[in-house]
Amino acid sequence: MAWLNGRPRIAATVMLTMALALGLAGCAVPGISGDGKPGTSNAAGTGDTSAQQGPASTLYEADENGRLASSLPAYIDEVLNDPYVDDYERPILEQAKKEGRVSTAAYEKVWSDYKTCMIDRGFKEPKLERFPNGMMDIMSHMPGTDAQEEAWKDAYADCYLRFDHVQRLYGQQQGNPNLYANVEEAVVDCMKREGVVPASYTVKDFNDGQTLLQTEGFTDAKDKLGYDFNDSRVRGCKAAQGWSSSSTDDPVEYIW
Repeated sequence: MAWLNGRPRIAATVMLTMALALGLAGCAVPGISGDGKPGTSNAAGTGDTSAQQGPASTLYEADENGRLASSLPAYIDEVLNDPYVDDYERPILEQAKKEGRVSTAAYEKVWSDYKTCMIDRGFKEPKLERFPNGMMDIMSHMPGTDAQEEAWKDAYADCYLRFDHVQRLYGQQQGNPNLYANVEEAVVDCMKREGVVPASYTVKDFNDGQTLLQTEGFTDAKDKLGYDFNDSRVRGCKAAQGWSSSSTDDPVEYIW
């Protein structure tokens, strides 16, 4: 488990890993760490931690042009053809097909339903982070006992995975209009469009920065990245690709 200032970071990508195990993403998961999470950097014990929970895959299924699909409507069709689409989210996806995109109202509704679902499972109303591009993600929380955490993860799996396809579709729509299949390429393209890195910034620059975060820790590496790690626009670009990132400055939810 990745740690944040001595606290375990529990984020959406944990369940995306579960989704992959169920066959939802249809792709390999390179770089799984010893704790079973993709792309996790753990600087615990150094007194300087920034949790880096990477995307579910560094490469989704790509066409011959390295894209998820030729257009967003074509990608919606691909998502709808996934046999693991949940009954809860299928009408939302079918409406997105009619409209050519997932509406903001529909996206906010699934997260509102997520809150209700967690409350019905006996938890406090979850607090959510919302990024400038409209993406939403759960907030890190202070851990409870092992039994409490297991109960939370079970509830989260039930309440989140039922709209996982909507979340991923909305992410591509909001953060990856060029539909790059490679996650890092999609994030870098998004960061350029958001104006947080120059046009000359490359995927190699980004990956070199990720390596620095993993090897040097957040405090030593943050000024060498070529971008502001804590910029909400950067984090929104990552969230659009199912990539949760956190730093020691993040608020933490107390749910127990």
